[in-house]
Amino acid sequence: MRAHPPVPEKPRNSPQSGPRHNSMPESSKRIIEAIRAFKGPFTHADILAQTRARSGAQARSRHGKPSNKGGRERPIVDETLRGLTAAGLLLKRGRSYTRTDGFSPEGVITIDRRGAGTIKTDDGLTLGVLKENIGNAHSGDLVKAELDDIRNEVCYARVTEVRRRGKERYMARVETKLGDRILLRLVDMPGGVTLRARRSPPEPLKGDLCIVRLTGRTVSGMAECSVERSFSPDDEEYDVQRILIKHSIPDRHPHYEELDAFDKKFLFREKKGRRDYRKLYTVTIDGDNAKDFDDAISFESGHNGHRLYIHIADVSTFVKPGGELDMEAARRGTSFYLGNHVVPMLPEPLSNELCSLKERVDRLSLTAELVFDKSGKPISQSFHRGLIKVDRRLTYSSAHRMIEGGKRGKTDRLLLSMYEFAMILKQRRMRQGRLDLNLTDSEFIYEGNTLVDLIAARRFKSHTIIEEFMLSANEAVSKALRENGIPTLYRIHETISQEKLTALKKFLQTLSMPLRSVGNIGAALQEVIESVKGRDDEVVVNYIILKSLMQAYYGTEPLGHFGLGFKDYTHFTSPIRRYPDLVVHRCLKTLIERKSPPYSVEALRPVGERSSEMERIAQNAERDLHRLKSCRLMRERIGEVFDAVISGISRYGFFVTLMERPIEGMVPLRTLTNDYYLVNEDEFTVVGRRLGRRFRLGDRVRVRLIGVEIETMRIDFEVATAAS
Repeated sequence: MRAHPPVPEKPRNSPQSGPRHNSMPESSKRIIEAIRAFKGPFTHADILAQTRARSGAQARSRHGKPSNKGGRERPIVDETLRGLTAAGLLLKRGRSYTRTDGFSPEGVITIDRRGAGTIKTDDGLTLGVLKENIGNAHSGDLVKAELDDIRNEVCYARVTEVRRRGKERYMARVETKLGDRILLRLVDMPGGVTLRARRSPPEPLKGDLCIVRLTGRTVSGMAECSVERSFSPDDEEYDVQRILIKHSIPDRHPHYEELDAFDKKFLFREKKGRRDYRKLYTVTIDGDNAKDFDDAISFESGHNGHRLYIHIADVSTFVKPGGELDMEAARRGTSFYLGNHVVPMLPEPLSNELCSLKERVDRLSLTAELVFDKSGKPISQSFHRGLIKVDRRLTYSSAHRMIEGGKRGKTDRLLLSMYEFAMILKQRRMRQGRLDLNLTDSEFIYEGNTLVDLIAARRFKSHTIIEEFMLSANEAVSKALRENGIPTLYRIHETISQEKLTALKKFLQTLSMPLRSVGNIGAALQEVIESVKGRDDEVVVNYIILKSLMQAYYGTEPLGHFGLGFKDYTHFTSPIRRYPDLVVHRCLKTLIERKSPPYSVEALRPVGERSSEMERIAQNAERDLHRLKSCRLMRERIGEVFDAVISGISRYGFFVTLMERPIEGMVPLRTLTNDYYLVNEDEFTVVGRRLGRRFRLGDRVRVRLIGVEIETMRIDFEVATAAS
């Protein structure tokens, strides 16, 4: 379920919100032109004189003689110089000013849906760009610009050059044909940019979607492109391709010469000197269609406690720092899971074969041995370069059936013991302040390559086993690296901010659920989660709590994980599909082998930032595919009525999530025609001014589907009747 928290208004001085028109832009422009004319230091008086000369105006004294006091120009010069200095575009020393490089900034431009832009430079400058000054730039491009204006303490620039395109391939829609050219408009790119392409067979039809590549030429203000492929918007085959292009996700791996070295001799050499775990009964538990098995588990339970073995694929043996494989993995940051299509971080010969912990095959591992007492309290931990052989490959569903089945086979008994211990671990962590949000992922159901349904993914007891055991391993590795002073990447989740906590309290008060004031905010939030179990608004409340929390990220400081209640936490268990895990493996190996740390803190910072960024891209890509596939499923159901829950409030209406499947759409304000409705974002409501009808976040409503737009990935509903 994808709920949307209320959308706040943008600040009036935000570059993307555009300028207010009471700011005397022409005067500001003249001042900036005057400053640009000086190559060295200048004073306030110099700019005042230049500005007056450029405007052709001169102030007069009360006797009618020319005056040097500046007249009406002086306050404008004062304001502009103050604004430019505050923005870092001017340096002031005494009475002199010096221009910085910000007058000719270079940075990445982001364009909003209205066509306005924002340039962010490496120096931390942020400049607005009006729609008419964007030129031929697209969102994500590296551009060179010139400072153009300052309005209400916001600096504006105009694009003078596109230095580097943000990406090479785009998705575009055929708009019209003009002579020997086709005009196309970019899809999934804000700003409504128009491209031109030569007409050539096979010629796309008007309205077709095309995969295009920019040629680098610009004619009549429009970028030239070549059409690689065209297809109908109704062709579902290209949905994943569209998402890959939108988010600039690389799909295919090139051939890496490093792969040629991984022959039988290499594997024979690498098996030496490792702890042999092949006599332990070992299983993997993964999804039905998984091919990249990066974790396996062994478990021993006795009267005095429990011994847990977490075997993780030893990817770092194959992917060496600084090699082609490593650099490409660092660039990708993560694997991308898009429906039935996977874009792996590592090439398939590694991700699906050599590194994957496949059944009945010797595999290299990095193994965490964790010993607990009967209550789940950690007693000891050790880490080893291991050699394993998986005895049985299980799926979440098959493992669940074995736990529930009551049979007495070896695997059945092992799974039951593991589940019982996993619940002990979970209950112990809940007492320590962990949040247990009741949210499930969505699952696409395919017949072959055709999508037939979208459902809430079922949660099995076997999921609990894997989650709790992997949490244990991640916590243990983080603690070991921290205590031994080895720089590494931590998984950080900071405590909820006061601002977000205040907003969350407001929301909960609208539901008559005040947040209890206790020392442990996590415990108070968990009380709320428990109190809404079984209610219509359960998922909405859980999701709003989730959105109120800080985003987790990768960093170099052991700041802990608020949501899990851990002082120590990192990612260690998925090196096939997450680059930070591979980094952590390298760090852990130096602890095992008593070698110098492989990274400095300074070297790890950009790795953490890049990995966090790619994680966000992966999440956005998955979200977009969910929206697109939702549109596919709903397009034949126009006019049907559904039970739904209000899952978000915005200034344009409210969002609803269907009860029958995790599909979300919007009820625009324009469809509420029986009254004049006002959005109250503080109270999370939409209220009719005359009749007083109220729609509140979490309320159940009946809605009718009135529109589906595949291209914009938009689903619109209208209110039918109140739900019974």
